[in-house]
Amino acid sequence: MRGKQIAIGLILTLSVVLLCYSLYIGVMIGADWYGKDSEFQWHMNNYIVMDAKYAYSIFGLATMAIGGLATGLAMAAFFIVTKTKKHILMLVTAFFVAIAMSGLGFNTLDFMLGSFYWTNMTYPPPVQVPVFGAVDVWNFYFFFFVVPLWFSGFLMGSAASYYAYVVQPKQAATAYVANKNFGKMIAQASLHKDYLAESKAFSVTRKIIKENFDNIN
Repeated sequence: MRGKQIAIGLILTLSVVLLCYSLYIGVMIGADWYGKDSEFQWHMNNYIVMDAKYAYSIFGLATMAIGGLATGLAMAAFFIVTKTKKHILMLVTAFFVAIAMSGLGFNTLDFMLGSFYWTNMTYPPPVQVPVFGAVDVWNFYFFFFVVPLWFSGFLMGSAASYYAYVVQPKQAATAYVANKNFGKMIAQASLHKDYLAESKAFSVTRKIIKENFDNIN
């Protein structure tokens, strides 16, 4: 059990690291939305209009991470056999939230960061990444920003789901057994012997004694 707790802790740590990294990249490549274009009126649709900085932060960065988080929570629906109706309802809700948030986040980022990977209708030069070297600008946007952002939420949701549905119930059961005084129950049970049925079989010794008694009479 302690090994599982350590694994969950490592996964949560990795998810936080990925989240911080991807947010750093997102702020860097979307700097215009926090600078000169921060108050640009961005139309999410014909009815929802807001400053670009809020649209980018809420409907871009946040929804993408929440989509991964909801996906991780919904993974329990595929691997946990015993579920109550309440759990099933929660997992189904998380599944649809995952689809909606992931799609909304990716669509918003794709529109708002088009200027990053398609500058002035021209394909920008590759991005220099430590260790990897020159990386295609679209590959950098997708694999070094979008995927880590979504995956950070996925790892966090998966770890939380596993802890809630697997580790915590086992801990509760172990604590119950450890705190329960079974010695007194066993002692009381030994004092009361209840028979539900009586066997009609006789031992060999009893049969011999009965035959001798009949012969004497």
